[in-house]
Amino acid sequence: MTGRAGWLVEQLPRVMGEDPVLHDFVSAFEQVHDTVRERIDAIEYQVDTGLASPEMLAYLGSWLGVMLEPTDPAEYRRTLVREVGKLLGWRGTRYGVEALLQAATGARVTVIDAGGVYGSKDQVPPPDSVVVVQMDHTGHLTEKQVLAFLQSELPLGAKVQLDVRFQAQPARGRARPPSSSGGEDA
Repeated sequence: MTGRAGWLVEQLPRVMGEDPVLHDFVSAFEQVHDTVRERIDAIEYQVDTGLASPEMLAYLGSWLGVMLEPTDPAEYRRTLVREVGKLLGWRGTRYGVEALLQAATGARVTVIDAGGVYGSKDQVPPPDSVVVVQMDHTGHLTEKQVLAFLQSELPLGAKVQLDVRFQAQPARGRARPPSSSGGEDA
C-alpha cells in the first residue's frame, strides 16, 4: 500500500482531477490497486511453510500431492510440506522415497532395489521388481498408509516388501488401563 489516499487521483491532469465522476472512477481503481498490492506484498508469508495459515498450508500441500490431516500436529504438517517441496525432483528414486518416508514417520528408512545406471559394457543384473523398504517404525502412520504411500511413489509394477523393525506393542502389566468392570486386578 502506498500509505496515503488519493495518490492515483493526484497523477491526473488538474482539469480531469476536478471532475467528480472521473475522480470517483479513478479512486475505485486506486482502492483495487491498494488491495492487490497488499496481497502481493504478503505472498512471501503465505507460501512460507513456517508462517502460512493452516488453510494455505493445506493448499500448498495439495500442489505437491500431499493430503494433510487436520488432526496432525501443526509442526508435523509444516515439516512434511517443506520436505516434500525440497524433494520434488527426487520423487520416485531411492533417495526420494527414503527421505519422504523419514519426513512422514520420523523413522530411519533404507530402500533396497535392483535399479541402477549401467554402461554399455557393464553386466546388467536380471530384472527384479521387488523393492525392499526397511524402517525402524511407522511413526503415527499405519503399515497400510505406508504401503499406500510407497505404491504412489514407486514405479508402476514394483512390488513392495515392507520390513518394520519395531512394531507398536499393546500395554502389559501395570501399564494396562483399568478394566471397565470397575474392580481391580490382584
